Amino acid sequence: WGSKALLTNSCSGANTTGRKTDEASEALKRVWAKSSNTTEYQPDVDFGQYDAPGRNRSTTLLAAAQFVHEELPVRCSQMIQDLLILPFGLSENSAIEEVVELFHTTIQEVTSAPRPKSSREELELRERIMGMLRRHRNIVTHMRSALAGDLFSHEEKLQLQPFLDRFYATRIGNRTMLAHYIELGHEKKPGWVGLINDKCTIAEVVNNAFKIASNVCSHHHPGLVIAPISVVGSLGCNIRYIESHLEYILTEIFHNSIYSTWQYHHGEPSTTSEGKISNAKPLPEIKVVIAEGKKDINIGVFDQGGGFGRKKLDSMWTHLHFPESCFTHHHNQTSNVIFGENEHDLSPLINGYSRISPRLYQNGLPVCRLYARHFGGDLAIQAMEHYGNDVFITLRKDGDYPEAIPDFTFIDDVTI
Repeated sequence: WGSKALLTNSCSGANTTGRKTDEASEALKRVWAKSSNTTEYQPDVDFGQYDAPGRNRSTTLLAAAQFVHEELPVRCSQMIQDLLILPFGLSENSAIEEVVELFHTTIQEVTSAPRPKSSREELELRERIMGMLRRHRNIVTHMRSALAGDLFSHEEKLQLQPFLDRFYATRIGNRTMLAHYIELGHEKKPGWVGLINDKCTIAEVVNNAFKIASNVCSHHHPGLVIAPISVVGSLGCNIRYIESHLEYILTEIFHNSIYSTWQYHHGEPSTTSEGKISNAKPLPEIKVVIAEGKKDINIGVFDQGGGFGRKKLDSMWTHLHFPESCFTHHHNQTSNVIFGENEHDLSPLINGYSRISPRLYQNGLPVCRLYARHFGGDLAIQAMEHYGNDVFITLRKDGDYPEAIPDFTFIDDVTI
């Protein structure tokens, strides 16, 4: 898997409380001081080539299982540490405690079994990972519950932002690692290695994401008119990439563009040649430009949905920019619909209220940027108030860029 030790966990002095079982505490202590590892595209791809000399499906899956068995408890322990030092009493919030308990259970479940050394033990671990992914799919709901409402001042929200960036970035990395491992156990598709499409055609993903966003917008807003789309530029370019990540980013952006374009221009009357008032003017198109460079591929999405003022730039990237009414309205609905996760979909699509309501403008953008940055890319927005938004996605073409796993070395001492 091309591991690189980039992080050093400097936590020490862990003690147990009555809330945790001795087994869970001991399991946590065993991984407490270990360092997490990152993965890279190219080693992941090479690793998954079953027909390479000396490799077959069984040896590939066994090596992947051994990596996951070593790595997952370390990453879970780091997330526990971060959760337990949350300010404003959040670490004692019942929803946060549920998240901590889920990570404790995962550490105990993984470390209670020995490192896989046979195909049978590998399959047993893979089945446990499948169950863990299903149990963890409500974690984002728990986090939203703990942070819902107008509970924090602007300064407090800014203080929480680095934690939320670390939390969601780590979650993206974890689910990518685990979903990639599970996908390796499925029948291999031509041109694919686990989650990675060796020749992900950008234009195809753009069109698929626009269809998904259009269907969701139409479903939740009967009568909404979908703006036309034009895709120009390097239409034939492709990249080795996790296609589900790019589709998620684009779907979220198109949600915003489709709804804001319709909302901004909805109801504008136009006059026919006979002087009569006709229906609304045709909506301006959403334009997508794909530009392939030597080291990067850039995707620009340009809409005429009214844009927003510069004062909104600060809140645009905060994970706490969502209304209470949004959370309470959807809290009791099936979380797999809200977050794009169900028992048959283990791809790492972890957030995005706009899958339920595209009106919730900007809520998925912070997570989209984390997805783009996960393997060295980026996402940026240039807004023109009373005109529209220009969104720029950058993807790295080389496959040797390590995961953007957060650094937890700032944590010196945590009591569990």
